[in-house]
Parts: sequence; C-alpha cells; structure tokens
Amino acid sequence: MPQLHADRDALQQILIQLLQNAGTASPINGEIFLRASTYNTGDDQDFVLMQVADQGGGISTDDLPRVFSRLYRADNPLIQGLGDTGVGLSIAKTLVEAHNGRIWVDTEMDKGSTFSLLIPLARGSTPVDGEEDISL
Repeated sequence: MPQLHADRDALQQILIQLLQNAGTASPINGEIFLRASTYNTGDDQDFVLMQVADQGGGISTDDLPRVFSRLYRADNPLIQGLGDTGVGLSIAKTLVEAHNGRIWVDTEMDKGSTFSLLIPLARGSTPVDGEEDISL
C-alpha cells in the first residue's frame, strides 16, 4: 500500500472515534470489522479507504441526516447511559474533511452500520509540518 502523508494523531483520532462508536452500537460479543485499502477513481488520484463495520441495530432513516451532527445521540435504549457524549462522529467528520476526504455511513436496521472514509493519497510528496509518513 502506498505511503499516506497525513497527521498521524488526526487519523488515529478518527479511527478511535469510529471504533468507539461501533463498540457502543454493537451487542455484547458482537464483532467489529476494520478494513483499509487503496482505491483509485480512474483519474490518477489514489485514496485510502477505511471502513469500520458493526453488528449493531443500525441507524433509522430519520436519524441518518443528523448522524454526523455535534451532540447527536441515537435514540436507542440499548446504548443509553454508556457514556456516549454525541461528539465522536462529528469529530471524525471534521478531521476527515480537514484531510480533503469524505465520510459516510451505510446502514441496515437490525443488521448494523458501516462507516467509510476516503482520504486522498499524496504520491511522491514530502510531509509538511505536523505530518508523518504512515504505512497502512
């Protein structure tokens, strides 16, 4: 996989937020999946695609437009009181967009959700201040 020139702390924070969200949404003994791969759009731009999937209850169509909003919390009795502050997905979205990427969710009720993010890869460039080479 090519080198990704990015803020390591920001990428780590994105993944932590997505993994915590998946852990909160998943049932006890549920599985969480993390995938990372490169992706090419066909216009000479490569991206890293990262996905975090859970086996939770999914997100209702009413809640989907607000899922990345600050202080949004799912109205799910199974996760109430688990320390969810409602800022994790908003933080992840802000950090992804700061890397000129995008983030989205695919979900199915009673099956779970997959949060995906696509961040452009900088080929042959030198990291700028605050960035590091990260091998995926």
